[in-house]
Amino acid sequence: MHTAAALSRTPEAGLAAAEAADAAAVGLIDDAGALPCHLAVVFASPDHADAVGDVVAAVESRLEPQVMIGAVAQGVIGPDEEVENGCAVVVWAAHLPTGHLDVFRSWSVRSSDGGLAVAGWPDTRPGDVTLVLADPYSYPMAEVLGRIGAQRPGHVVTGGLVTGGTDRSRLILDGSVHADGAVGVVMRDVEVASVVSQGCRPVGTPLTITAGERNRILGLGGVPALDRLREVLQAADPDDRALLEGGGLQVGLVADEVRDDYDTGDFVVRAVLGVDREEGALTIGDLARVGRTVQFQVRDAGSAHDDLVARFAPVGPAAGGLLFSCNGRGQRLFGTRDHDLEVVAGQVRGAVAGAFCAGEIGPVGARSYVHGLTACVAVFGDEHR
Repeated sequence: MHTAAALSRTPEAGLAAAEAADAAAVGLIDDAGALPCHLAVVFASPDHADAVGDVVAAVESRLEPQVMIGAVAQGVIGPDEEVENGCAVVVWAAHLPTGHLDVFRSWSVRSSDGGLAVAGWPDTRPGDVTLVLADPYSYPMAEVLGRIGAQRPGHVVTGGLVTGGTDRSRLILDGSVHADGAVGVVMRDVEVASVVSQGCRPVGTPLTITAGERNRILGLGGVPALDRLREVLQAADPDDRALLEGGGLQVGLVADEVRDDYDTGDFVVRAVLGVDREEGALTIGDLARVGRTVQFQVRDAGSAHDDLVARFAPVGPAAGGLLFSCNGRGQRLFGTRDHDLEVVAGQVRGAVAGAFCAGEIGPVGARSYVHGLTACVAVFGDEHR
């Protein structure tokens, strides 16, 4: 397996894509000569949204990839820098000597009674990994993943919700550009691991939801949820209390209820959206199912850095990586440029590229989820532990 990536900040879209594709093609040359490109992943900044067809044509003519997916994204991540603003095109190319790739396009239709029909999602086998890029406005990714988790537990889906913040999305699938739905590729017999860093650490102790209604936690351990939160705040050290009260409060829902103890990576982290002081309830960004175990979480730049480094501990040397980082990370969270890229590139020996997303997709436990303020990485290679 061999990967290469290149980024161009040339203002003209077709020329930028040509420059990046040419440089990626050079990176796919080894001692035996030029290696064929089996998978190309392309991201363009919103400045290039109206000329994304030129981007597609340039990459196809230069790399002749077997499969190509991509999108216009709010920010572009190249092998050497994260571009949160300004013109940019990045091309990531992979030579995969073994394995099989199946591309797909999926879309959804919601009936008048609220029912949901999803078309085009592919069949998969145990061990397959699905890489998907979806429009967050037209495609119900969270519901689709919920169905997949129930029907095919253990199937890994990774990728992101991508939008350039323009009037419509642009999703690339081979030579076509789509304005809605989702595009992706099922990778069979390709060594791909998924790293999910939600950037939080638990505070307090695990608690059971004893009363809930839709996405409102009413009771925790038989006590009003807000009272439990006050207990956590009172017991926290001054630094953590300041973070929790200053916007860093999250709630983690245990992904695997079978375990007796939980660590940072065992939770699906969701935002606390509101507080009802009269009822003592907390509104969260997920369903508050009675009987589920939760634990309050704190998010800050330090926790996010430590967690991303820790998530790579079980991953061996890798041939390349695709990084999907939340729009709310980058300079907004860390105060400096290139944080997630530098951490990932320090762990992956091959090429790294990706995009900033409006939701990141990756597994926690046996199911895949849409996350927020997360860094999800598809790690390619044959030395995963």
